[in-house]
Amino acid sequence: MTENDNQTQVQTDTPKKRMKRRIRLKKEYYRNVGIGCIFIILAGYAFGCFYYHDKFMAQTTINGISVSGLSPLKATQKIENTIQNQSLTLIFSDGEKETITQQDCGIVFNTQNDISQSLKKQNTFLWFIHYFTKTNITIDNLFTVQQQTLQKKISSLTHLSSQQIEPIDAKVTYKDQNFTITKESYGSKINQEQLIKAILQAFSEQKTEINVQDVHGYEEPKVLSTDQKLQKLCELAKQYCNASITYQTTTGDVVLDGNTLIEWISIDEKGNYYYSEEEFKKQANAFVKELAKKINIIGKSKTFTGAQGQKTVSGGNYGYRLNQDKEVSGLLADIKAGKHTTRKPIVTGIQAAYENGGLGQTFVEIDMSKQHMWLIKNGKVVLESDVVTGLPSDPNKKTPAGTYYIYFMQRNRVLRGEIQANGKPEYETPVAYWMAFNGGIGLHDASWQSRFGGNVYYTKGSHGCVNLPKNIAASLYDMVKVNIPVVCYY
Repeated sequence: MTENDNQTQVQTDTPKKRMKRRIRLKKEYYRNVGIGCIFIILAGYAFGCFYYHDKFMAQTTINGISVSGLSPLKATQKIENTIQNQSLTLIFSDGEKETITQQDCGIVFNTQNDISQSLKKQNTFLWFIHYFTKTNITIDNLFTVQQQTLQKKISSLTHLSSQQIEPIDAKVTYKDQNFTITKESYGSKINQEQLIKAILQAFSEQKTEINVQDVHGYEEPKVLSTDQKLQKLCELAKQYCNASITYQTTTGDVVLDGNTLIEWISIDEKGNYYYSEEEFKKQANAFVKELAKKINIIGKSKTFTGAQGQKTVSGGNYGYRLNQDKEVSGLLADIKAGKHTTRKPIVTGIQAAYENGGLGQTFVEIDMSKQHMWLIKNGKVVLESDVVTGLPSDPNKKTPAGTYYIYFMQRNRVLRGEIQANGKPEYETPVAYWMAFNGGIGLHDASWQSRFGGNVYYTKGSHGCVNLPKNIAASLYDMVKVNIPVVCYY
């Protein structure tokens, strides 16, 4: 090889070697830098682990008070200094305010709190995460409370010592023949337990005021208008209870409407409402049974106003008796149809009206002590006369007291007594005007009586009938009709 060839060789290899050396140097540099960074990071991480092993992490608060980087002791001191001797303003629903202090409430800082315990829950190895996230620790035992002092202070507040209004639940209301939901009312009754809890919480969080309503310091309704079960009840009531049935009785009207019918809606063990045909039938039976006590006046005492003022008479066969089975069926049909009506009950018996003890304003009144009769028509006396009633000394002939009705009328009838042993009636007496009201007892003319009224009936009393002068009997016959009430009393 010539000298020129050697020079060409040197010139060609030198740049390559230089390039390789530079690359080697860069790799060594970056490796050293990386090792250095890792060392710094590990050293920093180790320092953080050491630093925070007995201190609270960055961005940490206890009940809203920053304790970042503080030991439990210093955190306790800071919190104690922050939350002592606070005052708190209570804002009530009427806009009025009342202020209390910790000292007045017997609330003092609790040195035996859980601040140290909360530090133990930290994960020291994750200290770096806390620089990017906030941590708020809530401790419930920062205070000790003298319950008697606190209770006394709360009870002395003006809003607790004055009259308080109870809350009212939302409910389904029946008004103007329609069902609606009446909204709940919160009232002004204080829930002391909840208010005390909110006060302690407010002091622990350094709040200066709280709205009593916002912290649920009032007794609250248990049922709200938005309650799904209540809304379901309203729907069922509109569908099954929107009837209004009125019954007339001698003691006044009896009304069955939505106010009562809504109580017939069934409810299961979970508080869900539903319609039950069986329950409605059961309730209808119970209702009709009670109604019968007012409809059934046969034999019961009746108080009425007649020619001699107000009288009360017992006994007799006058009045209605409710057919309960048929009435239940008819009532349920009217309810199902949603009727709004005055229902005529299914009854047996005779009754002219519901007013005036069931007698109405047209009836025959007989005072057997005074031996006098009055015919009252439309509330006015239109005919009266002395009479002769049954012989009072003979129980079989004494005219019984009670309220009856004329069930049969006949002209020119022969009245006959009981058949005797000889086969003949006890008596046979022709009368021109016969108006029967109590079995074989009736009003009729008595031509054999020479006088009427007074004490005649003691010696010449009838067999139970009411004897009238013939002209009176004739007038009475023309003025009355079958089913007119007849009331007799002593």
